[in-house]
Amino acid sequence: MNTRVVVSPHESAGHRIAVVTFVPAPGNLVTWTADALRALATAVRKIDSSQFDAVAFVGTGTAFGAGADLRGFQPARSAADGEQLARDGYLAFAAISALAVPTFAFINGAAVGGALELALRCDYRTVSASARNIGLPEVRLGLVPGWGGLTSLCELVGVTTAADVAITRSLAGRHASARDAHRLGLADVVLAHDDFLVSSVAWAAALLDNSARVAGMTDIAATADLSWSPAAVRAGVAKRIPGTLPAVDTALALLSTWNDQNPAPGTGDRTTARKARAGDSLEADTITAFGTLLHSDECRASIYAFFAVQAARKRSRPAKPRPEAALETPITQVGVVGGGLMATQLALLFAERLDAPTHLIDLSADRVNLALERISSQLDRSEKRGMSAPERERVATLITGSTDANDHSPCEVVIEAVFEDLAVKRQVWASVENVVSDTAVLLTNTSSLSIEDQGADLRRPERLIGFHFFNPVAVLPLVEIVRSPHTSPAAVDAAFALAGALGKTAVLVKDSPGFVVNRLLTRLFSDTLELVDAGTDAHAVDNALVNDGLPMSALTLLAYIGPAVQLHILETMNASANERFRVSPSLRRIVENKLTGYLGDDGRLSAEATAIVDDIDYVSTRMLPSTPESIRTFLLSGLADEAWRMLAEGTVESADEIDACMILGANYPQHTGGLTPLLDRSGASRAANGVTFHSPGVASAPVPA
Repeated sequence: MNTRVVVSPHESAGHRIAVVTFVPAPGNLVTWTADALRALATAVRKIDSSQFDAVAFVGTGTAFGAGADLRGFQPARSAADGEQLARDGYLAFAAISALAVPTFAFINGAAVGGALELALRCDYRTVSASARNIGLPEVRLGLVPGWGGLTSLCELVGVTTAADVAITRSLAGRHASARDAHRLGLADVVLAHDDFLVSSVAWAAALLDNSARVAGMTDIAATADLSWSPAAVRAGVAKRIPGTLPAVDTALALLSTWNDQNPAPGTGDRTTARKARAGDSLEADTITAFGTLLHSDECRASIYAFFAVQAARKRSRPAKPRPEAALETPITQVGVVGGGLMATQLALLFAERLDAPTHLIDLSADRVNLALERISSQLDRSEKRGMSAPERERVATLITGSTDANDHSPCEVVIEAVFEDLAVKRQVWASVENVVSDTAVLLTNTSSLSIEDQGADLRRPERLIGFHFFNPVAVLPLVEIVRSPHTSPAAVDAAFALAGALGKTAVLVKDSPGFVVNRLLTRLFSDTLELVDAGTDAHAVDNALVNDGLPMSALTLLAYIGPAVQLHILETMNASANERFRVSPSLRRIVENKLTGYLGDDGRLSAEATAIVDDIDYVSTRMLPSTPESIRTFLLSGLADEAWRMLAEGTVESADEIDACMILGANYPQHTGGLTPLLDRSGASRAANGVTFHSPGVASAPVPA
C-alpha cells in the first residue's frame, strides 16, 4: 500500500485533537487507492470521539494529497466497475461525516482531486501560505468529482462558485493557491508555512473556544442560487473548448439538481448543520454518473493523455545524467542571438528562471534598443499581473544587449532565434563558435530547418542541438529537443537539464523537417489551403474540425503564427516532401500583399482574401471532398498519414510522444487524448494505414467482454 494512515493525539489550550496524518511511500504522493481508502475508514472509525474534542487531517511534507489512483481506474471494464470505485470513496468519507466532534483539514500543501474532496468533507480548513495546486481536476479528466466534492462545494460556497472551481478552473488546469482558496471560500484561514501543524492545532483549539474570528468565514451556504445559469457556464466553456464534453454536461446537471433540491439553510453552526443532514443529496446520482463517464471514450482518452504527458515529463528529467554531461553546475551567463518576438521571450525566460545574466545581440543598435523596449513592456505587463516590483527589477537588470558578438564569449549557453534561413543561421553559428569556449552548448530555436545542415561548417557540430520552443514561450510548456546525427550524448543531457531548469517538458525528436508539432500543423495547413485554393467553401473547410475540440481553426492559427512564417515553413517542408506539403498559391499572394491572414472579423474569408482565392486557377491532382463530414475525414486522414510516417521514420518513438507534443506544444485538448486517439475514433487511422494507433481500451472505452 502506497499510503499509510497514522493517528496521533495533540493538545492545545486544554483541547485534545486527534490528528490523522497521511504518509505516502517514499518518493510518492498520497494517492487514494482502494486499500488506502479502507485504511482511512478503519483508522477514523477507531477514533473514540469521547476522548477528543476534534479530529483533524493533514498530509506529509509539502502535499496534503493527490486524488484517486488513476492507474486503478484503467482496469475497470464496465460502468458498474466505475460505480464501485465511486462507492468506495463515499464509504471511506462517510466515516469522517459520522464523527461526533468537529473535523478539520489542515491543508499543508497541494490538495487535488480526492484529497480536496476529503478536505471539503471536514467542517473547517486551514491552509499553508505556501500551498499551491488546490483544485478538482476530474472534469478535465472526463469525470466528475466522485466522492462528494460537488455537494461539499455547493454547501460551502454555493453552486456558482462550485461550477467555477469544478468546471471552469478544472478545464483550464488552473488550480488555486492558498490565497485563492481562502478568497473562494475553500479555506477558512491561511497560516504561515513554518510550524503549520502547530499553528493549525492552535487555531482549531481557539475555534473550539469560540474565540477565533476569521475574516470571510461564513455559515454553511446551503441555499439555492436564483441566478444560477448552467447554460451560461456551458457557453463560456464552448468559447474555449468547442464540441461535446460529457463530463461538463454531467457536472452541470448534478449542480443543477443540488440547486433545485438544496438542503435547508445552516443552523448557524457549521458542525451541527453538517451532522444534521442525512447525507450527500447527490450521492446516488454521482455514483451512477461517475461509472458512466469512466466507461466513456472521452474519459479514457483524457486519462491516456494524462499519463502520456506524465511520461514525457519523466523522460525529460533523466535520473542519472552521463558523467560527461555539461551544465552540471549553475549557468552563469546566457547568450541570445536575435531581437525579435521569440528572442525577447527567450531572454526573459532564461533570465527569470536561471537567475543568470542574459545578453542579447542583434545586427544594429536600433534593433537592440527595440528588443530591450519590448522586454521592458513585457515586464510591465507581468507586473500588472502580479509580479512584484523587486522581481521585475531583478529580471530587468539581468538582461542586456549589444551588437558585438564578442560579448557572448563568457556564455556557457547560446541560443539563436533569428530568421528561418539556413544561410543566416550558418553565419550566426560561425560567429558564435569563434568567440565561445569549447564547452559552450549551442541551441537553435529553428522551427523546421535541419540541425545537421546548420552545423555543417562548425568545428564541433556535436554540441549544436535543436531547442525548439512554442509561442507564447512563457505559457506553452513543450521544448522539442532535436538531435542531429552529430549531436553528442553530453549535449542531449545538457539540453534536457536546461529544459528542466526552465520549467519545461522536453521531448527528444529526430532531426527531420518540421520535427513533430510543426510537421503535423503544416500538413493540416497544406491540406486546408489546397481545399480553399480549389474553390471549396472556406468557412466549411476552416470549421470542419471545430467540434473535435481543437484550440483554433486552421486559418485562425495561421494568422496567429503569421502567413510569412508559415509560408517559409511550407516551402521548407515542400523541399523534402512536395507531394504532401504543397506551397499554396493563395498563401504566397497573401504574403506578397502583406495581409495578416485569410479571415475577416466575422470569421469568414475577408474581401481581400476572397479576391485572391477567386483569382487562382488551381486544379488538384487528387479528388477533393466537398461536404462537411467528408472534409473532416480528408483533414484527419492527412494528419493520420503524417503521424504514421513520423513513427515509421523514427521522428519519435511512440504515439504517446506525438500526443504529448501536441498537447503541450499546440494546446490540443486532453479530452481527445491529444491527436492519435481522435484519429483512431474518427476512423482516420485505419483509412491511412489499415490499423489504429492504440488497442481498444488504451485511449477509448474498453470493448465489452
